[in-house]
Amino acid sequence: MWMRSCFLHRLVASSVKISEAAGGVIKDILCDGDLKIIDKGGSGKTADLQTEADRAAQYCIVKSLHAVFGDKITIIGEEETTSFTPRIEKGFCSKVLSLNDKCPENLRDINPEDVVIWVDPLDGTVEIANAAKKSAAVLAQVTVLIGIAYRGRPIAGVIHQPYYEGRENGRTVWAINGVGTYGMDYVKEDNKEQKIVVTTRSHGTSSVDAALDALNKKGLADTVVRVGGAGYKVMRILEGAAAYVFASQGCKKWDTAACEAVIEGTGGRLTDISGRLLNYEKGVQLNNTGGVLVTACWVDHQDYLNSIPDALKEALPEFQAKN
Repeated sequence: MWMRSCFLHRLVASSVKISEAAGGVIKDILCDGDLKIIDKGGSGKTADLQTEADRAAQYCIVKSLHAVFGDKITIIGEEETTSFTPRIEKGFCSKVLSLNDKCPENLRDINPEDVVIWVDPLDGTVEIANAAKKSAAVLAQVTVLIGIAYRGRPIAGVIHQPYYEGRENGRTVWAINGVGTYGMDYVKEDNKEQKIVVTTRSHGTSSVDAALDALNKKGLADTVVRVGGAGYKVMRILEGAAAYVFASQGCKKWDTAACEAVIEGTGGRLTDISGRLLNYEKGVQLNNTGGVLVTACWVDHQDYLNSIPDALKEALPEFQAKN
């Protein structure tokens, strides 16, 4: 099955298992209790926390990918510093390989050197750092993100939720362009009761609030739920929320690469708040300076774009760095 599958399906099949291994690393470190928290932001006003779980999870992911696929693949991870863990994963998800025949022709001949893999080893670090009481509701917001880009666009992604309630090994959702999104039964229709919008819990700004207010006035955001982690916000959309709105510059490419592949596999969309597509080529700027707008498959993305004030869009240009 492995040898008969194309590179992309093998990469995703491995990434599913690797994300779950990284989730196990995170849980082991949190259980131990010694998070070794540092602030990568230094003396800046906005804290950019990093824990031992972030560092070890990234080590696990990067070393596992290289162990299976060699050094030709390009991996861009959030953490510049990693911590050794003996856990190296070489297994694969057979479900991904079983769908190899569904892979679009234009993605079948991709080689390891053709892709850029964007890794957020622990999306929701603030939630881990603040989970002194190990609140199940807070820990559920933690995800492991592995996004795969080709020619600047995401073609596959994995979101693993280590602390999904009711499952000892968590929950993993994965997607491949043209194949679909798998791992959960996602909501495909409007419940016609209210439109729930998810947004940041720990990185709020006046521009975020202004965008939400504008959407509320248009009947597009009846209820706002503030949670952590881009990956978890997308999971909330799959569970029935209408949109994820972040009219600010704080989100980065490793936060959105996997999310975009997963949401688009359901028929939803992810752009910046002006409707521009994000570029995931090697060498692009890391920050999504145009903000992020994600919508479910059952709402009109353009309605949300049109309802966000132009002044906010003009204040958040998506600059592109040169390769």
